[in-house]
Amino acid sequence: MRVLSVTAFGLAAVSLVFAVLLVLGNPDLAAPGPQLLPLQAYESWRLTLGIALWSAAVAIAAGILAASRPPRTAWLTLLILLPLLALYLIGGALMPTFVLAMTVVIFLGLVIPVVVGVVGVAVGRAVRRRRSSAPAV
Repeated sequence: MRVLSVTAFGLAAVSLVFAVLLVLGNPDLAAPGPQLLPLQAYESWRLTLGIALWSAAVAIAAGILAASRPPRTAWLTLLILLPLLALYLIGGALMPTFVLAMTVVIFLGLVIPVVVGVVGVAVGRAVRRRRSSAPAV
């Protein structure tokens, strides 16, 4: 599980760096800084940003869960991120300014997945506690 955790956090870091690079130097946002990605990356940057943030969110939540080694039922909390895919794609599309874009990157890329991971850890601990306190048959 530690290998899965490290791999998930590595993938999340790559996705978040890519998302930040999409926002920095973006000609549509008049963002400060140089364009560090090829021009083709900026053609559909809104959709690409939403997908990069969602994949980072899934990887962060999975990394947190893998690091805590919860029971199998705690992994079901990752299903919370499936309906949120629409929020991530809409969040990537509705960014008119640089400051709002960076706020969305921080909120959707870090805050939501950490909350989902912590909820998963709490569910795992509750399941483990319930199983250990159940009377033996």
